[in-house]
Amino acid sequence: MSNTTTNNEEKLVCAKNEKDKGNEFFKVGNITEALRHYHQALFYLNGLQNHKSFAIFRKEQEEEPKNDPLQEEIMKTTSVIYSNMAACLIKNGKWSKAIEYSDKALKNDPENTKALYRRVQALIKDGNTTKAREDLKKLKEKNPDDAAVKREWQNLLEKEKEQDRKQRKELGGMFNRARKQEEKEEAKKQQNQEPKISEIKEEPKISEIKEEPKISEIKEPKIYEIKEDEQKITEIRESEDE
Repeated sequence: MSNTTTNNEEKLVCAKNEKDKGNEFFKVGNITEALRHYHQALFYLNGLQNHKSFAIFRKEQEEEPKNDPLQEEIMKTTSVIYSNMAACLIKNGKWSKAIEYSDKALKNDPENTKALYRRVQALIKDGNTTKAREDLKKLKEKNPDDAAVKREWQNLLEKEKEQDRKQRKELGGMFNRARKQEEKEEAKKQQNQEPKISEIKEEPKISEIKEEPKISEIKEPKIYEIKEDEQKITEIRESEDE
């Protein structure tokens, strides 16, 4: 057994010890200490995943890689630690981070059903019901009678109903706002078309209307008055001729 293999095995043992300590703190509800030990476990495993020899010119590298039990154990342990960290983040209500760590767990071990389940929990809480439904279908295929999976199906349905109610309410509010805006614009349009009260001229009062003289009250000049006027006009003309 090479020194590299021995060193990796020792790091794996240390990582598992830290993982177990983290599990104990998680059980008693001390999430902060649990996360600290999980981070420490990852520190021991850092760089051990997919470890390759530096002998890049060796013929063996061109062949199909053989199963390495130590490497598989490292990958699975890394997956478990990330999955446990996701559980801690769910407890703290950090949904997006929990999804991120679940993704990392599944990347190291796609068969990690606990990581898949925790991603479902975080996705539902985060409102990503489409992705959660996809993951739940996978879980149902693997564990059709699992009580936890059935519970999350119920949570998913409740979340979808909640989203539907919220969407209907938002759409209703949007339509109401649009209708009120249209009414406001129509009222403004009508207001611009109608003359303002200040611009309307007041009707003349009855007392201000001058009555036209009646025909019976119009006096015609008498004959002698007409003759007098004609004599005056004649005199004026004679004086102008002089």
